[in-house]
Amino acid sequence: GRGSCFGCKPAPTIKVATNSPMFHRMRDDMDINAGVILEGRSVEEVGTEIFEMIVATASGQQTLSEQQGIGDEEFCPWTSGPIF
Repeated sequence: GRGSCFGCKPAPTIKVATNSPMFHRMRDDMDINAGVILEGRSVEEVGTEIFEMIVATASGQQTLSEQQGIGDEEFCPWTSGPIF
């Protein structure tokens, strides 16, 4: 992914960075750094971290986007046409 700032209040958005440079560049908005797989962590470890974040979010813990108030005006159940 390109690391866009997106949040959605009706449906919390868990942001998973696909690489560590993007995670560090967007640290305030990325919930999980999957780039650590290339640095030696196992897919299973990162998968567990993602699963635990899903459970925590479903239990009421706010995502980083929610903590920053991102998503108040961004809800779109579907998009017609390209997104740039």
